[in-house]
Amino acid sequence: MKLIPICLVLITALSAASAINGPHQAASLVFNDVLSGDIEGKSVLSLDLMLTAGETVGTWHEDIIVPVTGYLILIDDVALANWEHPCRWVFVTANGEMEIIRLTTPPDALQEMIVEYTCLPPSDDFKGQYEDFIAWFIPNVQSTTENAEHMYAWIISGGYNYANNHIRYYGDVQFVYNVLHHDYLIPDDHIIVCFSDGLNPAPDQSGGLNSNPDFDADGDYDINYDATYSGVINGFNDIKAMLGPDDHLLLFTTDHGGSGKFDSPPEVILNLWNTEYLDDDILKAMLLDLTAYSIHTVMEQCYSGGFLLDVMTGTDAMPSSFTSAANAYEYSWSGATSPEYDEWVYYWTGAMHGTVPPTTNLPGGPLPGNPDMNSDGAVSFWEAADRALVWDTAGEHPQWDDDPDSCGEEYYLGGIITVEIEDSRTPVIRDTGNFILSSNPLLSVSTLIFNINSPREVKITVYDMAGHLVETLLNEDLAAGDHSLVWNTELLASGVYLVRFRADDLVESIRAVKN
Repeated sequence: MKLIPICLVLITALSAASAINGPHQAASLVFNDVLSGDIEGKSVLSLDLMLTAGETVGTWHEDIIVPVTGYLILIDDVALANWEHPCRWVFVTANGEMEIIRLTTPPDALQEMIVEYTCLPPSDDFKGQYEDFIAWFIPNVQSTTENAEHMYAWIISGGYNYANNHIRYYGDVQFVYNVLHHDYLIPDDHIIVCFSDGLNPAPDQSGGLNSNPDFDADGDYDINYDATYSGVINGFNDIKAMLGPDDHLLLFTTDHGGSGKFDSPPEVILNLWNTEYLDDDILKAMLLDLTAYSIHTVMEQCYSGGFLLDVMTGTDAMPSSFTSAANAYEYSWSGATSPEYDEWVYYWTGAMHGTVPPTTNLPGGPLPGNPDMNSDGAVSFWEAADRALVWDTAGEHPQWDDDPDSCGEEYYLGGIITVEIEDSRTPVIRDTGNFILSSNPLLSVSTLIFNINSPREVKITVYDMAGHLVETLLNEDLAAGDHSLVWNTELLASGVYLVRFRADDLVESIRAVKN
């Protein structure tokens, strides 16, 4: 462990307290003299052990040298946030003097610490929401089995350790798993889950429960591996073996994160199980080793925005999108959805599902608005990220990027958003769009057909599967009505292409094949 110099603040007790005879009295002194009796947004915990000056206490990234002989009291300054976030370690001597160290992670002994004061509900309220969720969840089918055959998901939730693996991480994973499997029909063997201690029957949640590995109550275990570093590598190898050039991948992460590489963000980490971690450079290398049609990343943990550049660089050989709950310099929150879910990803997953589950503080049910903002019948990755940003009340700064620009509007959890066409090639009736390709596979000359219900700027572009712009077929203002465009593909190389139609906020795409 790394020993680091610490800036100490020495405080002499303001109250005329007698000698400190135990951790509970030390915690009371801290509560009254440091917090002035105000516990809003905070928790105060004590370690039932007298520490000796000069010994060391471990935390997530370094060893802390105990400055004085006394009791350790932890002030969690942002009790509703995920670690890493501000906290104070208060060392209280027998005569009531206090020395404070400001840190961003708790002691490794957090599991043994006693909650003395807290803004959070009593521990009995931290029950597993497994049965409640199963009773609430009704599938909202939004894809087809044909689409789902080309969809994959990789879910990672480490939790760090027993004391820090909160029930909300299980809630985040259970919600998104059911949406993927039952709303978008993705086969369960296409969803790789790396979760805390895996299938170990020992309790792994901070509330004292063992995570139920069967997320949808169908009798099959849905957790594939633990979320240690080796478990994550196993999950990656499974995804790599299955994923092909016609397939789409969702990478979903939750739990704790931080700037744990001792450099400024965006040199960041995702905390795994058993105090291990996955850093941004390693994830980038993993993504560079994948071949897919498109890759989309959703991250809930603190400092998650610091992964943006590495993820987008790791996926620049294919269309990709990235969204996160926080930027590279801040923590993420459970917020109004505590204790069952993290708030930002609760709304992201809810946008993909169509409703949200009830929580201790929210009734659940209808979303705050319609996530399908362009009314094309599918919630794109961009729409879900935008709605989560708008609906999240926790004060984070969610991040978004996609490459090629705006391609996040063209993909959803069912793959590519396209207009469904019957065998007769009659399009689904809509006010604007109805984007049709006359022949697919392409002939030497093909025709693109569309309509617009009002004068609009229309742009039609062609991308290859590496996401590179091949050709701009149209970019001009058009009158309302039916339109057609002749596309000469005689010199186009053999391969698969994405033809994108955009009219203001409406985006439609067609996957075209040139033999």
